[in-house]
Amino acid sequence: MAFWKKQRVIETLVLRHAQCVDETLSYYQEALSAYLEGDTEKASQLALETHQAEGRADDVRREVEAELLGGALLAHSRREVLEVIEGVDKLANAGEAALDYLLLQRVRIPEEVKPILREIMVKNQEIFVEVKQALHLLFQDMSQALEHTKAIETKEGEVDHLERSVVKQLFNMDIDLAEKIQMHGLVEELVELSDRAEDLSDRIDIMIAERKL
Repeated sequence: MAFWKKQRVIETLVLRHAQCVDETLSYYQEALSAYLEGDTEKASQLALETHQAEGRADDVRREVEAELLGGALLAHSRREVLEVIEGVDKLANAGEAALDYLLLQRVRIPEEVKPILREIMVKNQEIFVEVKQALHLLFQDMSQALEHTKAIETKEGEVDHLERSVVKQLFNMDIDLAEKIQMHGLVEELVELSDRAEDLSDRIDIMIAERKL
């Protein structure tokens, strides 16, 4: 009975951590939208909210780690949960880093590329929805989680396509090379979230495959 109680505690904490990351990414998306609309003051305030939400996610992650170090779950399961929660945490870190890049450098974003950046934002939102679904199913029905990890990989491929398109567009524009390089760096920051989500989906796939052996 004690074992299953501990498993329930871990499940609750992992999902609470995902909720904190969801909150972090919501603020991130709002901040990015505000910046694209030219409201840097609002973007800066929302970036602060993003940092604070990411801090709350870190607090929950440390709670999970403390429970695991205290002996919750079997050894191999502890390792798996740690790797998954660290993978989810990296998504919040990616959003935070993108805003730091944007606001510290005050990147000038050409109007022509704003629509495709918004497309990347939408895809990132869709990806995190799939991440949350996969996490819930890890504790309910692992085999169904694979449907969502597959969706993450598909959507990450769509983000890669958008990334190539916007970079091609940028380097064909009549702007300074320094601006092109700076914007290219921003695009790399924006797609980092989807890259890390794909890494997480791979980790979940491996975890499920190992459980089937």
